[in-house]
Amino acid sequence: MENQYQDNGSQPTQHMGAGWIMLDQGTKPRASVTPDARSAKPGSGGPTGPKRPLRTQWPVLAAVGGVLLLVAIVAGFFGLNAALDGQYKGKIEPGVSISGVYVGEMTRDQARQAVTAKLENYIQKPVVLTFQDQTWRPSLDQLGVSINLDASLDQAESYGKTGDFFKDMRVLKLMSVEARNLPIEIQFNEARLDGYLSDISDRIRKDTVEPDIKLDADGNLVVTEGKEGFNVDDDATYTAIKNTLQTLTASDENLLKVHNVEPVISGQEIQEFKNSLKPLLSGAVTLSFKDKSWTIDQKQIVAQIKINRNTDKTQPRHLSYTFNTPWFENYVAGLAKSVNQNPQEGVVDWNPDAGKLVFTKPGQDGQFLSVGRTMDNLNQALVATEPEKRKTTLWVDVKEPTVSANHPEKLGNLELIGEGVSSFAGSAYERATNIKVGAKWLNGAVVKPHEVFSFLDSVGEISQKRGYVTGYAIMADQTVPDVGGGICQVSTTTFRAAFFAGLPIVERNAHIYRVSWYEELDEPVGFDAAVYQPGVDFKFENSSDYYMVVKAFIQDGKLKVQIFGNKTPGQTVDLIAGGISNVTNPPADRTEVDPTLAPGQKKQVDSARKGLTTSITRVIKVNGAEVKRDVFPTRFQAWPNIFKVGPAKTPPPTTAAPTTAAPTTAAPNGNGNATPAATTPAQGTAPATPKATTPPQATPKP
Repeated sequence: MENQYQDNGSQPTQHMGAGWIMLDQGTKPRASVTPDARSAKPGSGGPTGPKRPLRTQWPVLAAVGGVLLLVAIVAGFFGLNAALDGQYKGKIEPGVSISGVYVGEMTRDQARQAVTAKLENYIQKPVVLTFQDQTWRPSLDQLGVSINLDASLDQAESYGKTGDFFKDMRVLKLMSVEARNLPIEIQFNEARLDGYLSDISDRIRKDTVEPDIKLDADGNLVVTEGKEGFNVDDDATYTAIKNTLQTLTASDENLLKVHNVEPVISGQEIQEFKNSLKPLLSGAVTLSFKDKSWTIDQKQIVAQIKINRNTDKTQPRHLSYTFNTPWFENYVAGLAKSVNQNPQEGVVDWNPDAGKLVFTKPGQDGQFLSVGRTMDNLNQALVATEPEKRKTTLWVDVKEPTVSANHPEKLGNLELIGEGVSSFAGSAYERATNIKVGAKWLNGAVVKPHEVFSFLDSVGEISQKRGYVTGYAIMADQTVPDVGGGICQVSTTTFRAAFFAGLPIVERNAHIYRVSWYEELDEPVGFDAAVYQPGVDFKFENSSDYYMVVKAFIQDGKLKVQIFGNKTPGQTVDLIAGGISNVTNPPADRTEVDPTLAPGQKKQVDSARKGLTTSITRVIKVNGAEVKRDVFPTRFQAWPNIFKVGPAKTPPPTTAAPTTAAPTTAAPNGNGNATPAATTPAQGTAPATPKATTPPQATPKP
């Protein structure tokens, strides 16, 4: 059947075989009667039967014809479809392309050949890489690229085959062919591509030369200029190659991207670094102190500068310098021997004419170089550009002496703070002389703040050349002639002055036996202090912040020792006499031969005394409140009368008779000399505890 469309817009005319009705627009159908139909009778089954009316038979005939026609059309349709399926069997559907290459109605092999033919040049020389006079045309394999054509062919062959009978009917698909362009799968081996680019980069790379800067021995900066380099820009080249390869088209464009590489250290940074070094290279530096000066010249400074360079792009600065600071510290420290000196204390003495302390030597400040602070000064001078500012001074710490004429106020306001008195009226000439000489040497003794006063150090050597005379003294249990007998009365009186001044007693030793001279003014028993030289001493401490002066003098047959210093406001000192116990009687008299006496001459040098135990207590109060209590115990041994006798006459040989040794007991003399007892330190709260001392075998000076 064929449809024809007329230009006048009439309905299509259907050309039919016999028995079909052709309809024209505006006409009614007419029956077409065959001769047999006209001769048949109504109701007959044939020509001879009854004939039906014609208008009752044509619908049936039309229906039968329609069915037959439909069967014929369907049979023809499927026959045509089968014929077409046979024609396209093993071929790709029409309208299919692979990467722009039409492969429809081709077998797989034909399609492969068609695509490969188009890509042949692309596969062999897909890109061009050029630098200066060098050119590289790598293959896909060299670039690490592979084409998976089979995957695209598989996709092309399966295109249009849905498995649905009606959708896959060839006739229907040919009636509406759909164009489809399938991509080619490309696979990249990035490691291989990177390796290829790296190889090219190694061939053409030109390393950057970094600038350098150095100091010559004279302090001149020597700069070596840097040079620009170049290298392959891997990221940009990689991206360009990848984008081009994806087009599957060979390109003559140069895809090698090369960029210049500037030095990390720029010219600006070099100039800034030179400017920072300029102050250090501005000449010598001079250090001075008083009338002395020391110079560090430019070469010495340059030798201690080290320039550091780094080319790390991540760092903000690439040039720096370090200073050999220890060298400068050692240099400065070495100046100490020319600067340092200890302070010299002022020498203070008592001027009896002026009645006050005076400086016999004014004293001198000490000075000590401060290396750290001098380094601060030096560092400022090293970075100065003006010549005058490159001169600096040493930092010297001044240490004043404890006392100097510059600070007379440190001597304090001297006033009487303690006095000791004892009587020596009736003493033998020798004893009285030694007391006066000892007082003379003690008078004017100066005690520095917080210094421990030593009686023996103050009176000096007890010898005849210093005015002392020979008297009697006790050596162990013997009374013998000795220089300085009676000096213990001076130490006892000094003890009493320190006692009433409230000063800490560091060392005090009682006599070995009771001495009556120290009780002439009704003093309590045991208020004494024995000394030996060398050996046992009497000491007290100047616990104040000011100087003290000890004055000793003879007045009305009495020895007076006074201590002048700064009074403690509100302080009073009380003496409490202790009881007497453990009394023992004197031993038998003792007589001793004295070769200096004439034969038959007898002299008592010591008197008998009882032994006993006693103590004295010192109570110190400030504003009526007790602040300290010291106890000074004493143990006196019993002592016999001691007599000295001249040697007996030697009898003639013929009348010689055995002699009996003279008794060891003798009557006491009038000197009051006694052997010191074992040390009896004060028992109390004094901060300086008196020492317990065993008397050595030395000359006693009671």
